Amino acid sequence: MQRNDSIESDWQALISRLSQCVDLDTTARATGALVRRRNVADAATLLRLALAYGPGGMSLRSAAAWAGMNDVASLSDVALLKRLRGAADWLGCIAGALLENACVKSTAATGRRLRVVDGSSISHPGSAGTDWRLHATYEPALARFTHLEISDARGGEGFFRVPLRQGDIVVGDRAYARTPSLEKVVAAGGDFIVRTGWNSVRLTTPEGQRVDWNAIFEPLQPGEVCEMSVLLEHSGRTNKGRGKPLLPARLIVKRKDEEATQKAQKAARRGHQRRGSKRLHPMTLTAAGFVMLLTSIPADELAADEVLQTYRLRWQVELAFKRLKSGMGIHKLPARDERLARSWLTAHLILALMIDEAVTDVLDSPPCEDETTHSAIAVPLEAA
Repeated sequence: MQRNDSIESDWQALISRLSQCVDLDTTARATGALVRRRNVADAATLLRLALAYGPGGMSLRSAAAWAGMNDVASLSDVALLKRLRGAADWLGCIAGALLENACVKSTAATGRRLRVVDGSSISHPGSAGTDWRLHATYEPALARFTHLEISDARGGEGFFRVPLRQGDIVVGDRAYARTPSLEKVVAAGGDFIVRTGWNSVRLTTPEGQRVDWNAIFEPLQPGEVCEMSVLLEHSGRTNKGRGKPLLPARLIVKRKDEEATQKAQKAARRGHQRRGSKRLHPMTLTAAGFVMLLTSIPADELAADEVLQTYRLRWQVELAFKRLKSGMGIHKLPARDERLARSWLTAHLILALMIDEAVTDVLDSPPCEDETTHSAIAVPLEAA
């Protein structure tokens, strides 16, 4: 490892930009991340160490050696581990400040906010299951995350994690098709578009009859769409609320083509085998050939085809997760200690949010009209 002084000015520029959103030293003292300054001079240095260990891809030993060679800090790998374990809450404060700054632009926007919500699993090396879960809210209009939350494997997905305001439209997959969660969206003055399964939510007709899925599926031809008004029920753990409708919604169903149906049915069989269930319900295979959505948006505001098109925007959050995993390696979590793992994950989110901020600023900047500037830019572009 060699010292590189050329990045020092870039680092100071980054800290200056970050300081516009959050007071690093004050928050570090308040959260207990920087009680003693021995070997670590200030909060900016602690953040630099966290980024070196996290998105920098260094081990604790390598990060400590790199810090010593570049006069960043002089400490052992064990001392660095202790520092980073104590910095988890502080790093969360920084990420929260960056997200709050992003929401300022969203709040200033006119019209209704479209918010795509999803979760992604993160595992330790060699783990067979989920150890951590990243809950994210992505706004296509801003092309960036506006809310992030890290939980352990027990932290379930739901719209209750999303800060909502009047008029918001939230979009989610089957994991979000839970009546209590949907009720909270409507109570907050928002609307939802969620994918559902034939048995994900208890649905009845306005007359109180259970939805007849066969009657819906059989007349539809590939590509055709139908919709009907339904009531969502929630019985609760004790079944005391069974039969009591909580809120009305629209059920929108579209039949897939033959190729997509076969692919979905194959995936359903594979998932059934993986779970080790005894019997695959015939309706599960039948329903695999259809896209089923629930929405609280009135038909005079958004037609069925438009609801389906809006739901397709979910791919944007999938791509954002892919950038975090394949581009930044957030899925390659090396730390097994809970607090150290949280610091490692949050450091990745801080860098990702700062990249989003920089990209947004570039996109928001109007092109220069000066002819000499255009000439200067044209040469490297053509050379590339």
